[in-house]
Amino acid sequence: MTNKKIEKIEYEIRKLERGIKVAHRGRVNIEGSSVDYDSIIKQYVVDIKELRDRLEILTEKKCFSSGCWKVITKGRRQPETPKWPV
Repeated sequence: MTNKKIEKIEYEIRKLERGIKVAHRGRVNIEGSSVDYDSIIKQYVVDIKELRDRLEILTEKKCFSSGCWKVITKGRRQPETPKWPV
């Protein structure tokens, strides 16, 4: 179950990262467009940060000792899957 959650979060991160690249490329190519690429990029950045926070929590190693959970190793913030091409 946890692996599926991790894979889904990694997929969403890569999808949004690619979306930033596409939005940036679209902003450069279509300067007079009515689409607000800056707000799209800013929202994607906020979404990616939230997803990376969740990924870090899901991938950290914990153990139960002395009546409480302790973090043994901190989780990762980057997906293991390679970046998508544009």
